[in-house]
Amino acid sequence: MPPTISAASSLAFGPFTLDRERRLLSAGGQPVAIGSRALDILLALIDADGGLLSKDQLLARVWADVVVDESTLRVHIAGLRKALGDGRDGARYVLNEQGRGYRFVAPVTRPDAEPAAPPPPPPATARPRSGARRIVGRDAIVDSLVQLLPERGFMTVIGPGGIGKTTVATAVAERVAQAQGLPWVFVDLAPVAQSELVAGTCAAALDLPGSGREALAAVVARLSQAPAVLVLDNCEHVVDAAADLAQAIHQDAPETLLLATSREALRAEGEWVHRLQTLPAPTDETVDARTAAGFAAVQLFVERARASDDAFALTDANAGAVAEICRRLDGMPLALELAAARIDMMSAAELAANLDDRFGLLTKGRRTALPRQQTLRATLDWSYGLLPADGRAVLDRLSLFAGSFPMEAARAVAADEGLDRHAVLDVVTALARKSLLAVDASGPATLYRLLDTTRAYARETLAARPDAGETARRHAEYCCAQLADTDSAWEGRARREWLAEKSRLVDDVRAALAWAFSPAGDLPLAIRLTVVSAALWFHLSLPREFLTLVETALKRIADTGMAGSADEVELLTAQGHALWHTHGPTTAMETAFARALAIAEALDDPGLRLRAGWGRWAQAILAGRYADCAVFADSFQDIARAVGDPAALQTADHMQALRHHFSGDQSTALALVERVIATHTGPVVANQANHAQVNDTVAAHALKMRILWLQGESAQALHLAQETADAALATDHDLTICYGLAVGAVPVALWTGQADLARHWTDRLLERARGRGVRFWELWGQGYLAALDPSTRTPAEAFPMQIECFAASDAGLVDAAMLARLDDEPATWVRPELMRLAALAGDPAKRENRLHAALDLARAQNAGAWTLRTAISLAEPGRVREALEALPDVPGCPDRQAARALLGTT
Repeated sequence: MPPTISAASSLAFGPFTLDRERRLLSAGGQPVAIGSRALDILLALIDADGGLLSKDQLLARVWADVVVDESTLRVHIAGLRKALGDGRDGARYVLNEQGRGYRFVAPVTRPDAEPAAPPPPPPATARPRSGARRIVGRDAIVDSLVQLLPERGFMTVIGPGGIGKTTVATAVAERVAQAQGLPWVFVDLAPVAQSELVAGTCAAALDLPGSGREALAAVVARLSQAPAVLVLDNCEHVVDAAADLAQAIHQDAPETLLLATSREALRAEGEWVHRLQTLPAPTDETVDARTAAGFAAVQLFVERARASDDAFALTDANAGAVAEICRRLDGMPLALELAAARIDMMSAAELAANLDDRFGLLTKGRRTALPRQQTLRATLDWSYGLLPADGRAVLDRLSLFAGSFPMEAARAVAADEGLDRHAVLDVVTALARKSLLAVDASGPATLYRLLDTTRAYARETLAARPDAGETARRHAEYCCAQLADTDSAWEGRARREWLAEKSRLVDDVRAALAWAFSPAGDLPLAIRLTVVSAALWFHLSLPREFLTLVETALKRIADTGMAGSADEVELLTAQGHALWHTHGPTTAMETAFARALAIAEALDDPGLRLRAGWGRWAQAILAGRYADCAVFADSFQDIARAVGDPAALQTADHMQALRHHFSGDQSTALALVERVIATHTGPVVANQANHAQVNDTVAAHALKMRILWLQGESAQALHLAQETADAALATDHDLTICYGLAVGAVPVALWTGQADLARHWTDRLLERARGRGVRFWELWGQGYLAALDPSTRTPAEAFPMQIECFAASDAGLVDAAMLARLDDEPATWVRPELMRLAALAGDPAKRENRLHAALDLARAQNAGAWTLRTAISLAEPGRVREALEALPDVPGCPDRQAARALLGTT
């Protein structure tokens, strides 16, 4: 039992006076309304003289002759706190030590009391925590620390507020104490307002008298004679005094095992530090219930949600929302518990949708929890309040970073006239030590990151600062500086490492653009950032999202005086690229590149002319205007030769190869594409991304396999298709995957009779295209589905180049509009096949002559595949045998099977 003193008739604490005999509580001479049971609780706690009274002890004293449960006690404790204004303006009276009991912590004066002699101090001990909840997701950590604490003697568990340090520390202490045959003592330093009281608080927990140095000596003496497992909890706000106490105990009472918790290391002699991590949470919001249940964060949320509403269950329907909650709350146990407490009033989906207002939402903490852990905001208020002014300013400014950032970024954004770059370094380091910044030192550069909840809190406080706009400007300018090498990025010369490094900036670019385009932002800076970030959006396969940004910039560029500038050319070319991937070779794409080229020519800038000229060529060839694309390809080549840039010359060769292929000159096309592929082993292109922002090797091989099949090399074409499809999928770059499958691998699989393989690749194509919202690439997949399934129709929006590929895959997809291309575009790769199909559908009297004309054209194009098909249609054994013998034997190829059947051979 805690020590007691003789009763005094009059007691005083804070602004209150308590007349025991009259049972009257007053403040400033005015009576305070308080219930009878609440008053009994107050007297019991005061009589304990700062000692801890367990729930059972309070129940036994206040309800001696009545059986009540703990909920009744909590109700009256709440009434007592309300009457005292506990927690208001920093006043503290009744402290709840979770799972252990309550103590009165305000100084009490007893003018007429007679002190009783204290009983002899009992040995250090602690009551087991009754009703403690199961620890979720920490078994491995607890097991590890249970093994390590006896070996090391002095350990500190550090981490941000709400991560579960106290829970882990008490679990470890209980198990170590049991294993070592020692008592364990819990010392809560959270309510200690002054460092001078730390030793005295520890002494009180050991039932020792004294304060200051006397208390420190008494604690050390006791623990050297009667070793224990000692937990010093919540040391961060009195860290220096806690370090002195811990070091003295560790050195002079070495048999005592010491476990501290803090938001930063004590940095005391002999200390070993364990940084507690957040609970693992799913990163994929499409997970099913079984997968989600394997993550500790989900397990904790579900358990606490069931405590709030026993009807709650994790299902496939709500697993995605639960995963999002766990991810956005960083797997932080306290935040997850607060969120789960809302599940009785909101579905998981509603809860996830409202997390932007997390500080208003997550307020339903346990009444028995410490005040600073009853709401999410209170937890952050505690940490924020411990920071010096510079620490608060830097933390607020760093909240603009959406993800990880290096020290140089912190300096660029957080430094100003009043805080130089060297000072920022020191502050960032201090914030990391205090667990307000996560640190990742696994890569070549150390990266820092704010947890999502900390970031949201700091952004609120930043918004209230007068320098918020200037900080946002520095952040946007930093993003611009990091992405300044646009030429290299667009032309494929940027190193892969550069692209990987810059990819982490995309969320920062989003945030910076949102500010810069806002009324309080900077429009010229917004336009510049849109320009320099363009290649990044395509590298991340996000043309749909980027299209909205670039069109916003183009609508507002006239307001800046930047119209007709190089920046407008950059915007227009970026718009053209985005339109291609999302909508196809529309007139809008043609208009964007045409205006870009006109401005580039007026500026006489060769680099911009190349970029815009490539776009004119791309739109023409995708739209099936092969005569026009030849003009644009020749123009591009002339400029590339004049400039003498190796990357531009390689691109010119690739453009010419495509131009000749689609115009029907397969021999020239093959020679050019092989020259392009040969350059990929050299230093010309570091990341192998071409002007189309897809992997150039994949693009070149997609063209080569088409040419090989047309020339009759079906086996080589199929082998190359399989290799290229694997290579494209391995890049995990959606635009590259779409290009490689749609332009090359799928049609070759169809042409060689590999229907299952074609369907598999078509499914992958559609999966990637729909996932990114790139409609142009989705059209390819839908057309190939029509070739695979007669009940499916080709998409009405398909463009000429696409329709040609569909027709070459299935004659049933040829219609009158397709046959009209025989007149509209006389030189095409598919013309011999269209002539053959037109002959079969036309006047029987003219059929043979027309088939012979088709056969002659196929031979002239060196298109053995069309030659064989036309020979079969002629049904002349000699010509069929001649065509068949001219081509390599490929088992399973439909055209070869038809030829053998016609010849009566196997």
